[in-house]
Amino acid sequence: MNAKPCVLSHAPRFYERLISLYPEAYLAKHREELLQNFEDLERDMGSKKWFWMFIIGDFTKSMFHEYMHYFKTHRWTQFAVALMIVLAALATWQIVTLQKAHSSFANYAAFRGCAQVTGESDTSGTCTLANGQSITIVKFNGRWFLQGDLPVCMIKIGSFCLLDQP
Repeated sequence: MNAKPCVLSHAPRFYERLISLYPEAYLAKHREELLQNFEDLERDMGSKKWFWMFIIGDFTKSMFHEYMHYFKTHRWTQFAVALMIVLAALATWQIVTLQKAHSSFANYAAFRGCAQVTGESDTSGTCTLANGQSITIVKFNGRWFLQGDLPVCMIKIGSFCLLDQP
């Protein structure tokens, strides 16, 4: 009689890592129950495909439910999420404003507060501010900047700059 070699499944270890994403209080109460249910389902369910579809679906639904419960019962998380939303909105507004400002000579001149344009070409231009100071604006890599205030590439791959700092 030939006995089949025992093959240990990696699924329980993966599931343990997956459930570690639950809130700590929930996991402290339900960890053993979750692991036992997982092992029972893995053993009893015929199709691995349907088993994993069920596990991922159930995990997603219960994770959402548990974090919504956590969110409702912890006021500081509500404040933190609201603060993150406000900061994300401000960052987005800043990025959009700067993208628009650097997109054309006219936009950049208005962004800098130019009262009068005194000269303009395809690659540079000059204007006078309300206080009488004259500034030169130049085109660099398809965007407009104050002369002497060009961005420096912080992360470059080949000829492409991933991150520049003005």
